[in-house]
Amino acid sequence: MSIRFNSISTFNTFKTIGIYILAIIFSCEDANYDLDNPFDPSNMDLDPPALFFHPTEINASMGESISVEVYGLKLDSSAGAHFDIRYDWGSVTVDSVIPGPFFTGTNEPMEITVDEQGVLDVFIYFLPDLSSNQSKSGTWSIATIYFSTISTGESELLFGPNTALRNAKNEPLTINEYGSGYIYVE
Repeated sequence: MSIRFNSISTFNTFKTIGIYILAIIFSCEDANYDLDNPFDPSNMDLDPPALFFHPTEINASMGESISVEVYGLKLDSSAGAHFDIRYDWGSVTVDSVIPGPFFTGTNEPMEITVDEQGVLDVFIYFLPDLSSNQSKSGTWSIATIYFSTISTGESELLFGPNTALRNAKNEPLTINEYGSGYIYVE
C-alpha cells in the first residue's frame, strides 16, 4: 500500500486551518461598552449603602397612575425597614404600596402603610421564623409605591428623618446616602 503525498492539498489544508485559527483569535476580543445608563445604580453617584427612588424623574399627565420603586443599594443584611417618605400631597395621592423582592423569603413580608397628607410611613419586615435566616442584603427593589396625579406641578420625593433599616437582631443599619425623586405633572 502506498501513500501519496500531495503538497498542494497539504498546503490548502494548512491554509484553511490557519484561517480558522486567525478568525478565532481576532473574534475573541472583549467587548468595550460604555456603561452609562443613568438608571443603573452604579451610575447614580450614591455612596452605598444607600436608598433611592427609581426612576428618579417621572413625567406624567393629570389623572394618570404612576409607580415609583424604593431601591436599596448595597444594603447590609436587613430584616425590617421603616420608610418615612415625603411628597407633595397637593399634586399626587398614594394609591397603594407593594413590597418588592428584597423582603421576599420563606414567608411573605408584613407591610403596614400609613398615609397622612404628604407623609407616607411604610413599615416592611420579615415575619419571625426560627428555622431560617430572614434577612437580605444587596441591591434590590424594596417596595413599589403607586401614585395618582391630581393636579399639575412638581412633587419631590424625599426620605424623611425617620427612615431606618434594621437587621435580624433589631439593630439599626447605617445608610450613607438618600436619593431623591421628582414627579412632574403636566
